[in-house]
Amino acid sequence: MLETYFDSAAKTPEEAIELNQRLLAVQAALEIAKASASAPTAYAGVRTGVDLREIAAGINSLADAIQSALNKK
Repeated sequence: MLETYFDSAAKTPEEAIELNQRLLAVQAALEIAKASASAPTAYAGVRTGVDLREIAAGINSLADAIQSALNKK
C-alpha cells in the first residue's frame, strides 16, 4: 500500500535506505494494528473505534521500537 510513498523523496542513496527502513517499520506497525483491531477479543463498534484511536496514537512509537529492534546487533 505504501511501497511507492518515498520514491521521489530521497536525495541520496543513503536517505533512500533510511526512508525505506522507516517505511517497513511503519508497515509492520500497521499490520500489528490491523491484527489487534480484528482480534476476536476486540468488541465490535465502539470498542474497535477506541482501539484504532489508541493504536493510531502509538504507531510512531511502535515503528520506532521495531526499527530499534532491527538495528540491534
